[in-house]
Amino acid sequence: MALKRINLIFGLLLFIVFLATGYYMAEYFKPEHMDNLVMRMQIRANHIYILFIALLNIVAYRSNFSSNHKKTNVLEIAFRLFLMLSGIFAIIAFLKEHTGDLSVRTWTLLTVILSVIAIGLLLLNELFNVLRKKS
Repeated sequence: MALKRINLIFGLLLFIVFLATGYYMAEYFKPEHMDNLVMRMQIRANHIYILFIALLNIVAYRSNFSSNHKKTNVLEIAFRLFLMLSGIFAIIAFLKEHTGDLSVRTWTLLTVILSVIAIGLLLLNELFNVLRKKS
């Protein structure tokens, strides 16, 4: 499936974004925000979320949804799209959500929710496969 390859490419690009955000934090963010610990925590957390989503997308390339059932195809498409969408939201969160206000982290929340849903869909597919083999 083409989405499988897109997960790999997107994951690798997201890993490059992770490296770029690390460079940004080291060179530009750090000096002027040294005393604002909440702001520093927010940007570092979003930096790590980018890494995790990148790695999930890379690993998703190796994930196989082997059955040709309609449910399985829908689960696979949703799984792959949710992972990519969570990566996009992670980048937006990195760019926007380091204000020092912990109550306004909508993009970060969406990032985490979509990635957890994606993994849930993968697990649901595995459950369907186990149930099919038993019957």
